[in-house]
Amino acid sequence: MIEPTLDALHPAELALRDWVRDRLDASIVCEMAALDYGVRVEEYRQGIEELLLVRRLPAELPWTPREVLQLSSYARPEDARGHVARLFACLVLVRADDLLEPAGTLATLVESAVELGPDATQAAVRYLAWCRRHAPGAWHDDAEVRPFLTLGLLLAYLLAPRPEPAIVAALNRAFADEVEAAPPAALKKTAGGPGWRAWQRLAARARAEGHDLTLPEWSGPVG
Repeated sequence: MIEPTLDALHPAELALRDWVRDRLDASIVCEMAALDYGVRVEEYRQGIEELLLVRRLPAELPWTPREVLQLSSYARPEDARGHVARLFACLVLVRADDLLEPAGTLATLVESAVELGPDATQAAVRYLAWCRRHAPGAWHDDAEVRPFLTLGLLLAYLLAPRPEPAIVAALNRAFADEVEAAPPAALKKTAGGPGWRAWQRLAARARAEGHDLTLPEWSGPVG
């Protein structure tokens, strides 16, 4: 029963969005809005700014701003600004109904949160606990992709400050139970190429910090 564990993580739909909102300045928004070959920039900018104010993250995203959010999620950031942009894009997309690669997008969400530090990682834990409880969008009723939602929460929690062993054990058990319904080959295919490598990097990072994970062979350290 994972519900008591989720309660302990204080799930909140807007925890991560609100953390990002204070750091997504106007210049970053403008850079994101221009990613679609510089067309419809003002529409994209308005769409992004609306997402910074909504009280519920939308299940359905219009073309503006979905297209530039998707493009932002593919980025390979080299600095904090880039990670803030990618984190915002991923957290919105992870909630959406029409996300094509939920597992890969979730991996980059966790990576950027971890790169941005403990406060971002803790906010990501609260958001992913909410996602794990409600299984929104592409996560709903999909046995092959759902284990990644639990894995993302587990890895974010492990890489946040002071993870509690009892919560780690409960998330590990939940993930192992879900994997039984989807063999590693299916999980690898579902993650996609870049997403697959991101999951490997996250698992390797958790192991490097001394965490003993009970995960399938595919999530071991990158060779």
